[in-house]
Amino acid sequence: MIKRYFVILFLLFGISFSTFMIVEQTQKLNLQLKLNKDLEDTLKQSYSNLKETNATFIEKKLILLVKIQHKNELNEAEKNLLNLQNKLNQDVYSYSIYESKDPREFVDVNNSSVLKVLEQITKSNMGSNEKAKAIFNYARDEIVKEDKLTRNGRIDYWNYSKNTIDNKKGSYEDKIILLASLLRSVGFNENDVEIVGAKVNMRESTFSDMWVELKLGGRTYLLLPRENNSFDSFNKDDIYKLYRIQELFRFNDKIILRY
Repeated sequence: MIKRYFVILFLLFGISFSTFMIVEQTQKLNLQLKLNKDLEDTLKQSYSNLKETNATFIEKKLILLVKIQHKNELNEAEKNLLNLQNKLNQDVYSYSIYESKDPREFVDVNNSSVLKVLEQITKSNMGSNEKAKAIFNYARDEIVKEDKLTRNGRIDYWNYSKNTIDNKKGSYEDKIILLASLLRSVGFNENDVEIVGAKVNMRESTFSDMWVELKLGGRTYLLLPRENNSFDSFNKDDIYKLYRIQELFRFNDKIILRY
């Protein structure tokens, strides 16, 4: 009887111990599950925060890229403005030079471009008439006449022969200056080549004009490098008898006279 009692007691003890162990393990498991759940929640929250942070980062990065692009555009705009300002300063400087320039300085007899043209259109065995004709034809035909009344935003000013040659175009006045430069450079002396500006008084009208006065072979020609004109088309004596000419100025690279 006692033995059976001990057996029953042992069994009860075993069952109690097993129950205790099961409960303890269950509690540990529940605790671990809770920890895992907390960790999972923490990870989810961290991931959510990371996504939000990443989205914010991307947004800020895009904003930064836009600002960088805008800054680059501003830098480019500033660079363009500086270039425009430099060009404007150069133009203003050029205008001041042109406005204060002595007209004689436009007749450049030693410029390399002028000398190069003479090498191309004249030969050493040519006579004075042939040289004058070749030079007149070059100024009349090879330089395209500009129709613009303004240049670089202002009323047209005279240009240097080098620029006229390099650009292959110019105003009528530019052709006149080029013509005088070429004639002086080829060997005609200062008393034989002069640029003349005058008012031409006709019977019913008056207009201003310019020409190159060339003394050649005992005659004086008025060279007007316009279409259909030749270097010997206009004799000074004939023109001054036919019209009333009021000279305003005459000059070359050596002399200048104003009336």
